Order: sequence, then C-alpha cells, then structure tokens
Amino acid sequence: MRGHVDDPPRLLAACDLGLIQGGLSTGMELVAAGRPFIAFPLGHHFEQNIHVRHRFERDEATRFMDLARVSPEEIAAAICRELGRRPDYLPIEPGGVQRAASIIGELL
Repeated sequence: MRGHVDDPPRLLAACDLGLIQGGLSTGMELVAAGRPFIAFPLGHHFEQNIHVRHRFERDEATRFMDLARVSPEEIAAAICRELGRRPDYLPIEPGGVQRAASIIGELL
C-alpha cells in the first residue's frame, strides 16, 4: 500500500495486480501497462460508478467490486482469480495528447 508515489506509471507497470479506488487515471495507467486490476469505486461517486465504469467495461479493462457489499473472502477469491491473469485489453489509440493539444490550441 502506497500513499504518494513519485513515478506512478513505473510502479504500476511492475505490479502483479492493482487494487484501486476506481479513478480513471490510475486505471488507464494499468491498462497501458497491461496489468490486471480490481476497482473498488466509492459508493456515491458518480464519475467512478458511471463514467469510469462505463469506460473500463467498454474497453474490457477490469473487475469492479462494491466494498460495502463484498466480504473479505470474496475479495481474496477475486485477487486469486486475477493474479497472473494476462489481460486482453483493447488497444489504447495513440496520439491522444497531440489531439487534445490541437483542440485546445484551436480554442485559444
């Protein structure tokens, strides 16, 4: 378990399994690195439960668990299932940063 990390992409690329709160940035870093992960989105967090969940499900990226409704044994079983799994994520389209900069540049 880590708090602040200086180089998150490097750490995430080296992990065996990510257990994340459910944010898009960390999840997409894990997708880009090809690492399996389980997300535990906050109960009433719209973005994590709707937007982020939709994005990950569309990309076949992760498993979601409701921390308020799942037992420690169920979490342990999910970890065992996911450890060593080779995710078959949809590819991330390159050039996103350049496209975003171009769109923003047009607005300025």
